[in-house]
Amino acid sequence: MATLGDAVYPSKRFPCILPAAVDAVNPMKKKIIRSASFCDPDHSLLSFVLCTMHAMRAAPLLCTALLLGSCTSPVVPPLEAPEMPVVRQESSAPQALEQAPSELSLGHFAQMRLEGSDLTLVSVLEENAAYTRYNISYRSNGLLISGILNIPEGEGPFPLVMLNHGHIDPDEYTNGRGLKREQDYLARQGFAVLHTDYRGHAESDPSPLLDEESPYDAGLEYSMDSANAILAVRAAALPQIDAEHVGMLGHSLGGGVTLNIAVARPGLVDAVVLYAPVSSRAWDNFTKWRSRRLEGERTQEVLGTRETHPEVWDRLSSRTYLKDMEDPVLLFHGTEDESVPIEWSEELHAELLRLGKDVTFVTYEGEKHEFVAQWEDFMRQTTAFFAEHLRLVREGWMPPLEHALQRVTRKPFGIRIEKETSPVQPERFAGYHTGTDFELLEGEQPHEVTVRAACNGSVVFRDWVSGYGGVLVQRCSLAGGARTCTSPSIAVKQWN
Repeated sequence: MATLGDAVYPSKRFPCILPAAVDAVNPMKKKIIRSASFCDPDHSLLSFVLCTMHAMRAAPLLCTALLLGSCTSPVVPPLEAPEMPVVRQESSAPQALEQAPSELSLGHFAQMRLEGSDLTLVSVLEENAAYTRYNISYRSNGLLISGILNIPEGEGPFPLVMLNHGHIDPDEYTNGRGLKREQDYLARQGFAVLHTDYRGHAESDPSPLLDEESPYDAGLEYSMDSANAILAVRAAALPQIDAEHVGMLGHSLGGGVTLNIAVARPGLVDAVVLYAPVSSRAWDNFTKWRSRRLEGERTQEVLGTRETHPEVWDRLSSRTYLKDMEDPVLLFHGTEDESVPIEWSEELHAELLRLGKDVTFVTYEGEKHEFVAQWEDFMRQTTAFFAEHLRLVREGWMPPLEHALQRVTRKPFGIRIEKETSPVQPERFAGYHTGTDFELLEGEQPHEVTVRAACNGSVVFRDWVSGYGGVLVQRCSLAGGARTCTSPSIAVKQWN
């Protein structure tokens, strides 16, 4: 059995019970953030009893005794101010490996022992010229979690991009669902792409807590699984993956998961993309989708409301800890999003700017919760952002053809170009077009751009025009015979 608040319910995994602790701490229905007792495999009892400050004031000695007497390592209740990290008592005992957070706060998540391990390439789902797609599994604090991993073809190691999907009914969810377009696109750009299924989804183990009894946790359990996926890849040390350079993209609920990790585990990833993310305030998300939550009533019994217990909801909100973020952020939202209000992203952007964070906010007129017309632009900007911050462009690296073609102008090889009628304006060239042109992308400066070959043929001519782009003519081998031809070249940012 496991205990939660003043309720006792069967656990799917741990046949232990601690009713006395619940009755003692909660004799008058006083709030408990979370009280749970778990058994490890050899049936030793691991107990976590956490009281709100309200309960501590009512019975401080009793709460302290319970905390010191029944936990494997003592835990100090949350501080009055929602500062991270949560201050803890010194203890020589090893920190318990929790399969679910014993306290509903980002401060606790920041201090939890996370253990990602046993990454396994279970089977090959697809092989194409650009990448191999694997069904994978790994351990997240002991739970078996499934997912997919795309590894590009060619010489690595390839920087890693972690994807966090939005809400999909677990009964309908299938392996790797939610961001399949993004998985494919990013792998074709030279990134290893990992997409976790979260606990309770696809082939993953369920949460050790029952949905109908567990209060809303603002995605903390999912955040554990996402962070542990990165740790599992690092532990596996796959030669094709550079797991020290990691980007993270989250859509909708996955945006909330991404923010949780960014504020509580700064430095775990190098760059963050938020795609129509949920609110950075936990109370906003809880109230908007309360009707579809099994735990709605239970949440208010345990956590109270924003009006009665604002400090509890602040500790569960990434908004409270945005000052601790270190990662650059690229934020996207559509103006016609009917699922997640764009105002939430506007507020997040304003707060990040106020705090002096590195953030760029892109809005798409007319786009809804999942981009359609502007999706290609969204992915181009995302690719460039990750390439910059994950150091994708490095000595000896040759980007895939798809990356080059994104920059090709609309002037085909061999056509007659007139300045007045050229498809690219303003035009600086008149005559027959005998090269492959590349343009500067928005935001790039001339000194950041050069021209590089995209095949192994010798370069016949190479040049670039300040503020315009590059042109390259290359000698290639076609059908066994050498000839001079144009080849897609790359106009890319260069980094020291």
